[in-house]
Amino acid sequence: MSLPKTHFLDCTLVSPLMHLPVRTAVFELEQARVMLSPGSKLTAGQLQEAGPVTDIVAPSLMHTAGMKAAAQAHPNARLWGPLGAREKHPELSWHGILGETPWPFESELGLLPIPGMPKMNESAFLHRPSKALYLTDMVFNIKEPRGLAAWMFFGMFGTYKRFAVSKLFLRFAKDRAAFDAAIATLAGLDFEHVIPSHGEAMLNEGKPRLLAAFRERGLIQ
Repeated sequence: MSLPKTHFLDCTLVSPLMHLPVRTAVFELEQARVMLSPGSKLTAGQLQEAGPVTDIVAPSLMHTAGMKAAAQAHPNARLWGPLGAREKHPELSWHGILGETPWPFESELGLLPIPGMPKMNESAFLHRPSKALYLTDMVFNIKEPRGLAAWMFFGMFGTYKRFAVSKLFLRFAKDRAAFDAAIATLAGLDFEHVIPSHGEAMLNEGKPRLLAAFRERGLIQ
């Protein structure tokens, strides 16, 4: 898979019951190199291969486990996380909180916080040069699940061997008005590809497939 100015680092969380692939994205911007959602199982070599990273981002409270190793590999990088990141990882020196601290890369890497989910506080990102929308736990696209009970877990999520919005993700939405407003904004963005943290990228037809997935869950008309 190849997108302009974008690199991917992949790792897998392995248990006997389920293997969970995790994709990290590295975006080359005009004056920065942003690592988004560093996987907790990335090797030191992979983290170094990412190049001279200037900013490391945890886009969700569920995706903070790899921040420490990424920060050690890139000690001069600024750390960004969602609301609650400082309390969850007080040992890290956080530079900014997504949605509160001004995000300096909006013209190239658009930030869209998804409110109404206080246990996740997830944000989506739109890489404007490649028209790629990066989503963390909202959608899954794992075509070849592995693990003894993968069929059960992904089946409960409604994502077994298919591109779909996770039913588990939706359970975290406590303020539906705020959440639905963010979904409507997402649906109106200009993108062609969808890059999920878990599973294969949906290239070229990402927008119609994501809108169809939203409709399936009753999130849009």
